[in-house]
Amino acid sequence: MRLVKNFLFVVLNMVVELWTGFFNRTSEFYDKYTETKTRKGYVMFVSLAFVAAIGITTWMYKRVYG
Repeated sequence: MRLVKNFLFVVLNMVVELWTGFFNRTSEFYDKYTETKTRKGYVMFVSLAFVAAIGITTWMYKRVYG
């Protein structure tokens, strides 16, 4: 459950950052929420979060401007 909560937190923050640029977060901020046991797990977590953030932002853009 903690991993899912952290994943949602990272994705939502990335979406808001991509959409508005309001938070101006550094990569160190995201590092404390993406703790995994292996480097491969970390890369997968961040990659999935990035893909989800881009997908949600694209969907929102199409709904607003499309």
